[in-house]
Amino acid sequence: MIDLWNALCLSVFDAILGWLVEMSTDAALIAVAVLTGGAMTLVRRFTTNQDLLGRADADRKRLRALIRDAKTRRDKEALKRHRTTRSQIALKTFRAEGLPLLVSILPIAMLATWAWQRLAFHAPKADEPVRVSIYTPVSAAGGVAHIVPQDGVSTDGWVRPVVAVTDEGPPHGLATWTLRARTDDAPYVLTFRLGAESFDRVFAVGQIAYSDPVVYHDDRTVTSLEMRPVKLFGVVGGLPDTYFPPWLAGYLLIVIPAVVLTKRVFKVK
Repeated sequence: MIDLWNALCLSVFDAILGWLVEMSTDAALIAVAVLTGGAMTLVRRFTTNQDLLGRADADRKRLRALIRDAKTRRDKEALKRHRTTRSQIALKTFRAEGLPLLVSILPIAMLATWAWQRLAFHAPKADEPVRVSIYTPVSAAGGVAHIVPQDGVSTDGWVRPVVAVTDEGPPHGLATWTLRARTDDAPYVLTFRLGAESFDRVFAVGQIAYSDPVVYHDDRTVTSLEMRPVKLFGVVGGLPDTYFPPWLAGYLLIVIPAVVLTKRVFKVK
């Protein structure tokens, strides 16, 4: 199901935004954020009652003045009445926000999936060292794993011992390599051998789009590529070991003011 969702998101947004991937990572991330802000404003313009929201905004401004005046006069009854009215307005406008949220949630989720696959990492360059790992059941520890050699890819040893790891989450086996590769017209396909089993994964070098950083081959075996994360202007970081990576931090840093600015420019409430 997840693979189907990823394939759908990539096919849709590659057709719409794929040209951005050829730009610098900063430019691409900024462009996606600005386009998102504009799209959210456009959706809001046509899915909300702008007259209602405009009157509610005017009422809130008037109520703020009345509340300040009531506080100055220490008129508790008037203060209570104004606050009650403000709460009623907030409830009414909250209900009006439901439709744009429903309209936006699916494309935003699809965009986030696409951005994770296209804008989260820098694709490895030719001859750049890339750490490649295979995670196995802990029962495989003590054995060996190897990558099938192929032209264009080099390492200091194709065979690696599988070591037991017990201090990072559930116990598992781990083998790692540092690979370097020439740029080719198409991505490489790495074949991992673990006992009698084989696992294939894509290894893109010098390509516009990078390979999946993590590939789940079955319930027990995972392969990963360690790539440099995309950071806006090279400095905006996320939160390590969370679902808030650097590209998302940079994206939100741009998209939030983009929404505010486009709403003001197009006079959308």
